[in-house]
Amino acid sequence: MAFYIGEIRRVRNEFFEAYKDGDYKKAIVLGKNLLNIYVENDDCDCMEYAVDMSNLALVFDQLHMYDRAAEYYKKAAELKKEYGGESRSYGDTLNNLAIVFNHLGKQEEALKLHNRVLEIRDVKLGREHADYIHSLYHLGNTYELLQDFDKAIECHTKALQRARQCKEFTMLDLADLHGAMARAYEGKGNFKKAIYYYEVCLDLIEKARGSDNFYYMMYVLTLASVCEKAGLLDLAVEYCEKAVDIRRKLMSEDHLDFMNSLNSLAAICCKDGKYDKALELHREVLDIVERMLGKEHIFYADALNNLSVDYAGKKEFKKALALNIKALNQKKALLGEKDPQVAACLMSMGTLYDNMGKADEAFRCFEEALAIRRTVDKGKNTACADTLTAMGKLYEKQKEYEKAAETVKEAIEIRKACGDKSSGMYVWCLHLLAEIYRRQGEFTKAVDLCKDGVDIMETRFGTNHPRYGAALEKLGLVYETAGDLEQAEKALTRTAEIRKEMLDEDNPLYLNTLEALARVSVKQKKYEKAIELYREKNDVNFEETPQEQLAAANNLLAIANCHKLAGNEDKAEAYFAEAEAKQKRCGLPMDETYEKRRHLFLQQKMEEIIQMPPKPEGKGKDPQKALEYYSALALSIRSKEGEKQNFAKALLKTAALHAKLGHQKDTETLLDRVLSIGAREGVFTVSFGRLCDRVGRIYAEAGSKDKAEATLRQSYQIQATAGKCMTKEGHSLLLRLLQEKGDEKAYSAVKNGEKLE
Repeated sequence: MAFYIGEIRRVRNEFFEAYKDGDYKKAIVLGKNLLNIYVENDDCDCMEYAVDMSNLALVFDQLHMYDRAAEYYKKAAELKKEYGGESRSYGDTLNNLAIVFNHLGKQEEALKLHNRVLEIRDVKLGREHADYIHSLYHLGNTYELLQDFDKAIECHTKALQRARQCKEFTMLDLADLHGAMARAYEGKGNFKKAIYYYEVCLDLIEKARGSDNFYYMMYVLTLASVCEKAGLLDLAVEYCEKAVDIRRKLMSEDHLDFMNSLNSLAAICCKDGKYDKALELHREVLDIVERMLGKEHIFYADALNNLSVDYAGKKEFKKALALNIKALNQKKALLGEKDPQVAACLMSMGTLYDNMGKADEAFRCFEEALAIRRTVDKGKNTACADTLTAMGKLYEKQKEYEKAAETVKEAIEIRKACGDKSSGMYVWCLHLLAEIYRRQGEFTKAVDLCKDGVDIMETRFGTNHPRYGAALEKLGLVYETAGDLEQAEKALTRTAEIRKEMLDEDNPLYLNTLEALARVSVKQKKYEKAIELYREKNDVNFEETPQEQLAAANNLLAIANCHKLAGNEDKAEAYFAEAEAKQKRCGLPMDETYEKRRHLFLQQKMEEIIQMPPKPEGKGKDPQKALEYYSALALSIRSKEGEKQNFAKALLKTAALHAKLGHQKDTETLLDRVLSIGAREGVFTVSFGRLCDRVGRIYAEAGSKDKAEATLRQSYQIQATAGKCMTKEGHSLLLRLLQEKGDEKAYSAVKNGEKLE
C-alpha cells in the first residue's frame, strides 16, 4: 500500500477541498477516483476504504441523491463492522444510513438501525454523550414519521432531559430538539404544548443567531400555522406578520416567495375578519405582480380576485363584483373559456353573489363552473365535488332541502370515488347533509351521518385529537336539537375534555364548547352545573379589553338567568345588576347574545310582576288576554323604572299584539314612543338599527306602510355605516314596499346593496 499511499492522500485532500467549497459534482468524481485506487491495487479489505466510501455517501446525501447515498453507506457499514467491529465509526455510518432511509420513506428499516445505533452509542459513549442524545432525537423523528407520536415524545423527552446537562450540546441543537418535540405534539393534536415548544425553540434560535434569518423565519411560519389550527387567529396573524417582516429584510420585495408570504398573511387576516389588513396586503401583492410580471399575467388576475374577496368581506359589494368580473374576463382571455382556473373564478363570483343575497346569479355562476369541472375525469374530481357542495349549501339557505340533499349526496359519492373518504372536506359534507336533514326534522338520519363523521375522525386521528373533538361536538349539537339531551351532554363533555387538554382552558374553541354544554345543562334543568360552566368561562377572562368586558357581562347575565330559573331571586338580581353595570362600563353596544339573555331575564321578571299565568299551548292562545297582560306590565315597569329600555320592550310587545288585532292607530302611537325612547342612546347605532327593523315590520303588519318604509329605510342606512342590524325579513319587506310604491331608484339601490339617497 505504501507505494500508492501518497496518491490516496492527494486525491482525498482534493476531495475534502471540493466538498468544503460546495463543489459536490467535483467531489463525487474525486471520491469515485479515490475508491478506484483501492480497487486497482486490490486493497479494499481495510478500514480506510470503508471510511472513504462513507465520505462519498455523504456527498450523495447532501445532493439529496438518497438511493446512491444509501448504497454507499450500506457497503461502508458492512466493511466497518467487518474490520473494526461495532465501533463508534460503524455506529455513525449506520446513523447516516438510517436518516437516509427516512428520506426514502423506509421508516421501519430506519427504526431498526436507529435502535441499533442507540445501543452501540450507549456502550461506547454512555447516555450523557451528545451522540447518544442525537440518536434519541433521530429515533423520535422516525417515530414521528411513523405517526407514533407518543413514542416520539418519549424519545424527545429523554433527549431534552440529557441535553440540558450536556455541555457539548449547542443552543441550536437544543432549538432543534424543542422543534422536534413541538412537531410531535402538533401531530398528536396537542396544539397547546406544540405552541409552547415552538416558542421555546424560537427563543433559543434568537439567542444563538438572532431573528433575521431563514431558519428562525421558517419556525415562525410553522408556529403561525399551529396557532391557526388551534383557533388562535389573532396570534396566527401576529406570527405571520413577523415572518413577513423578516422575509422583507432578507430578500427583495420583488421575490415571488415574498409575494406568497403576503398572500398567506392576508388569508389568515380574512379568516380572522380583518379585511382592511387583508386589503392592504393584497394591494401590495398587486403592485409587485404588476411591477414584475405586468397586468396581462395570470397572477395579476389572481391578485384582482383576492382584492374582490377583501371588499366582499367589508360589504363593499359593488367594488368586489367589479374586480371579480375583471379577473374572470382576464382569465378567460389568457386561458380560454373552459380552463379550471376560470371555473375557480366563477366559484368566487358565485360566493360573492350569495353574500349579496342574489341566489339566482350565484346558482348561474356555480352551474357554469360545474359544467367546466365535469369535463375533467368525467366529473370524478374533488373540484367538481366542491362545486356541488357549494350549490347544496345555497339550496339549504333557500330552504330547498330536497334539492340540497340530492346535490350534497352527489358530492359525497364523487369524493368516495376519488378516494377522499377520510378527508376533512368529506366529513364537512356529511355534516352539511346532517344539517339539511336536521332542518327537515329527520334527526335519526342527521345523527347517523354525524356518527359516521366521528368514526372517520377516530380512525384518522384517534380519540384524543381536536379534529375528533370537533366531529364529536357536531354530533352533540345534533343530539341537542333532537332533544336527546343525555347523549348531547355526553358528547359535549368529551369534546370539552379533549379541547381543554389539547388546546388550553382559555382557547376560544374550548370556551365555545363550555357554552354549548351549559346550554344543554339549562335544558336539563341542571342549573348549578350550568352556573359552574359559565363561571369557568369567566375565570379565564381577564377583562383587559372592552370586548372581553362585554363577554364577561354576557356570562354574568347567563348566570343571572340560571339563578332565576332555579328560583334564587336575590342572586339572580345581583348578577343581573353586575352584568348591566359591566356592559355600560365597557362602552360597547349590547351584542345579539346579550340582548337575548337580557330579554329572557326581563321576560321572567315581567311575568312575576303581573303574576302572569303559564302561556296556553297550541292554538288556544288569546291575543286579547296577552294584550291586557303586557299593557299592565308596561304601566308597572314605567312606575318602577321610568321610561327606559324595559318599558320600551314592553311597549314593543304591546304594539305587536295591537297590530295582530288590527288596531292600527294604537300600534302607531306605541311604536312612535318606542322609537323616541330608543333614539336616546343614539340614532346611528346598531342597536337602534335593529329596533328600526323590528318596528318597521310591526308598522307594516298594522297597515302603516309609509311609516314602515321610513323606519326600514333608517335601519338600512344604519347598517351601511354602523354594522349588520337588518333582518332578512326586514330587507325583503323594504324591497316590497319600494316596489309597490314605484320607487325604482331606491328599489334598485337596496337590491344591489348600494347607498340610499
